[in-house]
Amino acid sequence: MPFPPAPSFLPNRNRRLRLLAHTRHIVGVMLPLGAGIGLLVAALLLGLGSFEPWVVRFAWRTRSTLVLPGLGLFLTTAWLSLTGIGPVSLFKDLDLAHRDPYQVFPFWASIGKVVACACTIAFGGSAGIEGPCKWFGAAVGLQYHRLLVFLARFAGPARHLKRPPLAMVRGGAAAALAAVFRAPLSGALMAAEHDGRLAPEALVPCLVAAASGYVAFAALVGHTPLLPVALPYPSSLPMRTLLLWPLALGLTCGLAASCYLWLKDRLSGLLEPVPLLWRGLCAGAGLSLLALPGHLLCPDFPVTQGGGLDMIQNLLRGNPLPSMAILFLALKMAATALTFAGGGVGGVWLPSLAMGAAIGAALDGALGLGQTGCLTLVGASALAGATHGTLLVPVVFLAETTGQAALVVPALIGTTIAHLVVRERS
Repeated sequence: MPFPPAPSFLPNRNRRLRLLAHTRHIVGVMLPLGAGIGLLVAALLLGLGSFEPWVVRFAWRTRSTLVLPGLGLFLTTAWLSLTGIGPVSLFKDLDLAHRDPYQVFPFWASIGKVVACACTIAFGGSAGIEGPCKWFGAAVGLQYHRLLVFLARFAGPARHLKRPPLAMVRGGAAAALAAVFRAPLSGALMAAEHDGRLAPEALVPCLVAAASGYVAFAALVGHTPLLPVALPYPSSLPMRTLLLWPLALGLTCGLAASCYLWLKDRLSGLLEPVPLLWRGLCAGAGLSLLALPGHLLCPDFPVTQGGGLDMIQNLLRGNPLPSMAILFLALKMAATALTFAGGGVGGVWLPSLAMGAAIGAALDGALGLGQTGCLTLVGASALAGATHGTLLVPVVFLAETTGQAALVVPALIGTTIAHLVVRERS
């Protein structure tokens, strides 16, 4: 009786060819794309970091600190109106890019939208840098696809590097998010997720681009985490910290997220009849008024201006009075809703983290659990997840940007409850 042939541990010819194609796309396309975007994001953030102090010094010399957010919003809408770009929604752009990337990222319009983002954020609008960076990475990814298509006409080897435009858009977005958050896995998940679903075919290129983007960014800027925690939390937190308080916090954050979404829709409906040029002026006046109480109460850090990262870091340093934390929440919620209703361009992820952190800090201060900042961070994850309709990404983001694995379980509970509250109320 003949023996069966020995099993082959090598793939057959078709599989070897597919493996070669995947390797070629990873090494020849996604790695350089991610590294290039990581360097570009580092340069943009360093440039923005140099520009913002100049704006602050100018404001102090002219005694116009509180006027800057309103001025920035008016400059944004004036720019969008005079250039003919019109109202901009980065979320809608990225959603449309999944169907027709070339319609979303024409070259000169892309440059104009970057300028609008800079006006909104650098002058103190309540918007995060992550939205423009994700959009910018996606736009660069599409321009890279254009370059490969052009090279393929003249160079035979370049034809083997062509990838679908959507893959390049996702890879560029993943690299940019990984760089700005110092979190490659979170960046890849954010870019690969669409309508609350993770596309398996998108995950590999996003992971590769995010990893190379983070490495290139960290080579220039460093590896400092986005949300450093002074003392690590113990791996065995008390049961009430793991289960009971995250449940209550998730319910509260879900209601707060619903309130924010309602307020933004309401303000958008009120301001929509106003021409875009003057819409920014009207909303900008409101932003300047909202900046006043925050500046008087907390002159050390901006409450209503920017994405809110400084506010989160200050909340993590100690237990504020619950009433003060709730006031921070109200001011940040109103400023963020007004920024986007008035035509501002930016991201909502960081402001939603700041709003959730304020709720968690209020609970932290009221309960005095002895784990400073624990519920502050859980609240940040819960409200961000509820606002963006996602469960996994904010929990991974929290663990990656703080390096605290002990937060995963309470963050999962709080984020799930908040997500369900918003979903059932929508």
